[in-house]
Amino acid sequence: MALKPLGLGLASRRVLSDVVTDDLRDAIISHDLEPGRRIAEDELALQMGVSRGPIREALMRLDREGLVTIERHKGARVASWNDTDIQEIYSMRSALEVLAIEWACKNATTSDIKAMEEILETYNKLTEKQRTPREVSRLDLEFHTALFASAHHERLFKTWEVLRSQIHAFLVYTWSQDGKINKVFLPKWGPDHEVFVEVIRKKQIDKAKTVVLEHVERGLARVATHFVEEVKPKKKAPKR
Repeated sequence: MALKPLGLGLASRRVLSDVVTDDLRDAIISHDLEPGRRIAEDELALQMGVSRGPIREALMRLDREGLVTIERHKGARVASWNDTDIQEIYSMRSALEVLAIEWACKNATTSDIKAMEEILETYNKLTEKQRTPREVSRLDLEFHTALFASAHHERLFKTWEVLRSQIHAFLVYTWSQDGKINKVFLPKWGPDHEVFVEVIRKKQIDKAKTVVLEHVERGLARVATHFVEEVKPKKKAPKR
């Protein structure tokens, strides 16, 4: 017997909470919602024209990604990072990317390599004006996500998904804060990542690990320049 049509609409339509999550993530990464800012669910729901349900679900997802901190009885706040946080995140990134490129050298398929090459082609087609911090950081995350996918290591990929939004936020903010970095680094983005594709294609595991570690260390140096703990002014000694 044929099933009665349910009228649920096309399966490709996105769930509202997904839309809200993506919009909030983008606002945090671009610093429209600045680090440390308190997030009021009611105010946000009114502004976005949705109920509190999708807002609450989105905040829970972003908490798992490290972009939001949810405090009991206090609500949510946009995450902020100090030097210790940066060191922890980039030490994790080093370990994950070394493992990813090692497995990629062993397991990457022709289609995996092609996916990374297509991202590089997109970058190469950008004009100098189009190579903005926002656009290049987006391509950077796409490339590294493709790298993790090429490892064909499911648990590793899921771990990367938790970390990548925080790294994206660092990239956008860092590159937008320093014009010197933009002039020096952004034009080198393509050649730097072409090396990744080459070592994976040739299955040069030892060289691949060295390339990744140097790449992440350079990234840490750039990020740490702008994400440091604020030095609190010393209290003046009381007058006698």
